[in-house]
Amino acid sequence: MIELPEWDFKSYLGWHEQGDGSLFCGLHVDNGRVKGAKKTTLREIIEKYDLNVRITPNQNIILCDIRQAWKRPITTVLAQGGLLQLRYVDPLNLTAMACPAFPLCPLAITEAERGIPNILRRVRALFEKVGLKYNESLVLVMAQTVIRFGSVENPNQTSLAKQFKDKVKLQDLEKVLEPLFYYWKRRRLSKESFGDFTIRLGTEKLHEMVDKWEGIPLTASRYNLKLFSDKETYEAMDALARHEDKSSHQLAMEAIGNYVASQQNGK
Repeated sequence: MIELPEWDFKSYLGWHEQGDGSLFCGLHVDNGRVKGAKKTTLREIIEKYDLNVRITPNQNIILCDIRQAWKRPITTVLAQGGLLQLRYVDPLNLTAMACPAFPLCPLAITEAERGIPNILRRVRALFEKVGLKYNESLVLVMAQTVIRFGSVENPNQTSLAKQFKDKVKLQDLEKVLEPLFYYWKRRRLSKESFGDFTIRLGTEKLHEMVDKWEGIPLTASRYNLKLFSDKETYEAMDALARHEDKSSHQLAMEAIGNYVASQQNGK
């Protein structure tokens, strides 16, 4: 009997060798919905280069059968159309997914797709507040029913989530997640994911952490200024990001991506 290799989740986003001399390019699509300039850009590229297309289980798009000589012009056009390269997409967005919910689903009783950008922005802010690394993996799925928090599956998505809290109010999001993220940062085992950490501790211990939480100790509180030269720049970028319903890091990456695209296009 041949043993199967250990399962490893692969997104196939970005540029990769296809195996026959051609390339394929995986594009992240928030919740699988393409519209506006992004939709027009994709149509133009697919028709111009006569590309085959694949849609992944995570609702992303893979452009196939790309010749080596086409890589640079396609990269430039994608960036100009707002389809960012992998390095410019917030890692939290890469593994997040939401149901269509209001106003499209007749079974929905609350928001999901329209609400998840704000949720992701608030989770990113918590990551920065407790000192978690920017590229830390977290699988966040938002349904169109009453909000429930669960111990999320591991990063390879080989286990199911378990319910942790029921009917959590949206304004209490930080009260629940902040202590969990704080202790995950400080009490995790080597390379332990958030899902594995919460499963190891158990529901009772997690409730205890949340119920007894009094805030981050002053000595542990700090700004994450890796992308910003000073606190004032960070706060200005954060205010603009809130207005556009994005994280400050995502907004900064989009600005950098647009600048790179304009330089490649000779502008």
